[in-house]
Formats: sequence, C-alpha cells, structure tokens
Amino acid sequence: MSKVTAQQRQQQVLFAVMSVYRFLIAERDLPSLLQGICDRLVGQGLNLSAWMVLLDDDHGGIITAETGLGEVFTPVMDNLRQGVLPACGLRALDQQGGAARFCPGTACENCSLPRCRGVGQAITVPIRCRQNLFGFLVIQTPEGGQVTDEELGLVADLAESIGQALHNLLRMEESRVREKELQRIEERFELALHASDAGLWDWNIKTGEMFTSPCRKGFLDYRENGGAPGSAAWEGLIHPDDKARVLQVLNDHLAGKTEEYRIEYRIKKENGAWRWFLDCGRVVERDEQGMPVRMTGTHQDITLQKEQAEILVRVQRQLHDAVERERTFLQTVIDGAADSVMVIDMDYTVLLINATAARIMKIDSSEARGRKCHKLFHGSDVPCTDKRYPCPIQAVQESGNRVTLIHNPLHGNNINNTFEIEVTPLRDGTGRIRGIIEVARDITDRLRIEKELRESQSKLYQLAHHDILTGLPNRLLFRDRMKQAVAKAQRHKSRVAILFLDLDKFKDINDTLGHDVGDQLLVEVARRLQRQCRKSDTVARFGGDEFVFILDEIKDRNGAAVVAEKILKAMSEPVRVGCHTLHITTSIGIALYPDHSEDMDQVMKYADMALYQAKAEGRNNYRFYDPAMRAPSCSERQDAD
Repeated sequence: MSKVTAQQRQQQVLFAVMSVYRFLIAERDLPSLLQGICDRLVGQGLNLSAWMVLLDDDHGGIITAETGLGEVFTPVMDNLRQGVLPACGLRALDQQGGAARFCPGTACENCSLPRCRGVGQAITVPIRCRQNLFGFLVIQTPEGGQVTDEELGLVADLAESIGQALHNLLRMEESRVREKELQRIEERFELALHASDAGLWDWNIKTGEMFTSPCRKGFLDYRENGGAPGSAAWEGLIHPDDKARVLQVLNDHLAGKTEEYRIEYRIKKENGAWRWFLDCGRVVERDEQGMPVRMTGTHQDITLQKEQAEILVRVQRQLHDAVERERTFLQTVIDGAADSVMVIDMDYTVLLINATAARIMKIDSSEARGRKCHKLFHGSDVPCTDKRYPCPIQAVQESGNRVTLIHNPLHGNNINNTFEIEVTPLRDGTGRIRGIIEVARDITDRLRIEKELRESQSKLYQLAHHDILTGLPNRLLFRDRMKQAVAKAQRHKSRVAILFLDLDKFKDINDTLGHDVGDQLLVEVARRLQRQCRKSDTVARFGGDEFVFILDEIKDRNGAAVVAEKILKAMSEPVRVGCHTLHITTSIGIALYPDHSEDMDQVMKYADMALYQAKAEGRNNYRFYDPAMRAPSCSERQDAD
C-alpha cells in the first residue's frame, strides 16, 4: 500500500471530523454516542485506535469507549477501576485551554497500553462536559505519520464540541427525568395544595397569560371588567406600599439572582378589604438565551397567619412582663398546630413549646419552659455539636435568615425518624434577632417512598431484560447483545457463532418428576453454561429448556467447536436435585456469521436447523449448519423433543 501523503491525511482527518460532527447532532444515546465517535476516528484506516474515558465525580463512575484495542484495553480498565489514570490521560487533563497534544511514542514509556509503549504515537486531548464530568480522548495515529498543528487544532475543536454535545445530552436526559418526576408527584402536590388552602398559578411570561387552579379560580382571579386573567391585572391590585418591593423581588428572581421567588404582600379584594398573601414560585423554563419563559408557584391567603404572627411579635416584645393570660392564649394557638413548634431564645432557653413537640420529645411542656434546650433534649451542659442534628440557633446566627435543617434523630432524642425543620428568626422591634421559631415536620415516610421508587425502577429494568427463573438474559437483551457482537465483528473482521441448544428428553423429566424438579434442573444448567462463557460471550434462555450462546470475535469454526465440546462435557456430570440424581445430555446446533449468512435472523434459523440435525443423529452431540440440511417438520420437532 502506498504511503499516505500529508495532504491526503489532512483530507481524511477533515472527513472523519465532519462525520463525527454530523453524528453528534443526530445521536441521543450516551453509550452509542461515545462508541460512534471512536468508530469514526478509526474508520477507513485513518488511525490505529481511539479510546475515550469520562470520569463522573458526582457518582464515582467511569464511562469508556474504544475502537481498535480489544483485549489490549483490559489493563487500562483495571487501572481505572482502582483510580489510576494512564499517563497519556493525565497529560491530556493537564493541558490548558483544551489544547490537543502529540505524544511521539518515546515519551510513553510508562503508558499502560503495550501497543503504545515505545513504538506508537498518539494525540491526547481533554474533554470537559461540566464541572464534575470530564475526561480525555486518545487517538493512536499510524506509525511514522506526520501530525500537523492543523490536525491538532481540529482535534481540540472536536473535543470541545464533544464536551458540549455530552453536556447537552445529559441536560436533556435530566430534563426528561425531571418531567417524569413532576408527573408522578402532581397528584400529591394537588392534595397538598388543598390541605394548605393554597392556589396554584402558572404564568406565561412572554404572553402575560396566567393559568390558575380550577378549584381556586375565585381565589386567584385577577380579571378586570370581565377580561382574561393576567399579570397586568394582578399588578393593579397590589397595595401601593408593597408594589415596588414585590416587583423588585420578582425581577431579581427572573434575572436569576435568587433561587426562589417568595414574598408576602397585600392585595385588594372585591369588597375593598386588604388581605395578606404569600407568593412562592420559581422559573421552571428558560429559552436558549437564558431568558425566563415560564414560572409557576402558589398563592395563599395568610391574613390569619399574619394576625397570629403579629400576636407572637407583641408577646415577644413584652415577654418579660406579659401576663399569664396572654401566654396561655399563645400556647393555645400553637398547640393547634399539627407539626412540632418551639420558640427558643438566643441563650438556648425554651420559651414556648406546643403539645405536638412535647409528645414527640416525651417531655412535659409545662416543665420545658425556662430550661436550656440542649439540657432538656439530650442531657448536655453545652450546645449541640452532633452533625446529625445541627443546632437551629447556631444556623440562624450564621445566616441571619430563615433556614431549613434535617435532623435524624430530632435533637438527639433517640427518635428514629427523620425530621425537616424550618427555623425562622424571631426579631424585636429594632430588627435584632431575639430567638427562633422552630417548626419540625416528620419526613421519614417521604424519604422511604423516594427510596422505594428508585429501587422499583432498578427492579423493572432487571425484569424486562432477564429471565425470571435463571437470571440469564432474555430474548430482548439477547437481541441487543447480538447487535453489539455483529458490530464488533464488522469492525474487527472476525466471526460470531450462534450455538442453539436444548436438553435431551427434558419433557420426560417434567412429566415424571414434576415442574419443580425441572425448574431446579434448569437453574443448575444455567450455572454450568455461564461457567463456559468468556466475559465477552452471552448465554441467554429463550424459554423452556432452550438456551442460546453468542460467541463473538472467533477466528473460525474450531473456536465454536471447542466451546460446544466443553458444554457437552459440563452437561455430562450428574445433577443432584433434591433427592434425585439426574443424568442429562444436550444437543447443540451451530451457525456462523458471516460464513453462513450476513442476516443474523437467518443465522439463528440455521443454528436451529443444525440443532435438530444433532438430535436426529442420536443426541448428546453438536452439528454445524450445512446447506444440505432442511428445516424439521412439526412432527419431527415433537419426536426430537
């Protein structure tokens, strides 16, 4: 073969890069995307190999793809699982600004790839998807070929595009997951809105249209003179003293300066009265320029709560000289709350505690007032330092604002539940923090449900892709593995063997000993078959006593024959099932891709024909497909079984 000129290689590189760019636009599956990139960089003999490694710091995972290395990549994977990166990967990650680097071979003496050590040359480049997801790409170029600065620049630009494509792909997947999660909790959220007497609103920012909950239409209806509800009508009903503050908080959130839009303000009702409302919401959709498109939230009449809060503020201002009647009234109010409520001053002294909190903490509410909270809750003479239940007072001192904490257990009181605590600063007339109001809510059931949802998703995948009895891949997963094996065979110019097998006279065992014994026998057969597999091979169960092998990357039919003989030998060992000792044999039919056909469905059919030929010739043997074979009739199949 003639040597490729620099100009020819430049054209080949440009063609491969453009092919990758087109692939980045079309592909939406992450494993297929990574593998497709490597395939295109090696295709047409452009490079010897290409491999990619992505490191996920958030989940501690590793994602890889390779083309042109095969088993040579195994030691690299072993090192990656131990947290050891190859030297070329480290050099790539050290590059500033995402530049590509040429490795001339003699600089790779410590490389973990035997094919590269001292003889190969490669291009390495970092790939940055997001802050905690990054990696590198290594392209092994033909020996002696010249790698130009222009080629390095193209690879660097390509790596940047790959990182952006991965970032977009992951962002789209996260959006789909979030959408599904929102759909699952929509019903619970609606129930929660009913329980809290709050209304839901959904605001189209571009058009100004405002959707409101049907059950709260009157509660959130901002129509003027019978017109359509919208943001303009809403602004006209805000109290003049509150409008500037409301719009400032809203605009800050729309500009991305705050994580949440939350504000209390007054609105004029139809009868002319001013009512206090609490608005909570978030921008849930932005366009490609980051501009807000859609915002949703809740709208709740808190006039009664404001009145109660004003009572609490007055009580706090006059705490030391208030009469017992006022204290009794306030205690009655908070005792009506279903959640745990406590008021504690900045010296850790319990001022108020409602009946729910006293019941949860197993203390007498009348004896709790005036005592130090850390002494009362867990018998300590000093404030809490255990990270399982961070101190609410210290958290408010550090932030100066309302905070949300998680306690497990609640204040160290040996309560084996998880609590979410909303801690609000209690201020005096000058704005100085005098204490905290703590409201604790048991979220144990919510956390348990979330965990069960995650586990159920994993179980559903297992059930969909594996045989229930043996745990082997089923037809669905087998089809996917078969496509992968064919793709690998096409890349490496190798063969794939399909071995169809079933147990001889298995029906007699079921009929005489029962299906329970037959099922236990199938489980043991599956174990024996798995022991005959390489890591790259697949053995699946199609149903009954039918099993199928995929042997990938074999050189010729001898490799398949060796495996078939090992299977026959493994099946010849007696099987102990309960009180029965069973002597079984198996028959095997073998067909090869692409020798017998380039259509894998046809290869499967040929393997099935060879299986029944093996049974017809006396069972307990194997046969390769031969064009002279014919498909067995239904009666012949029944006789063979």
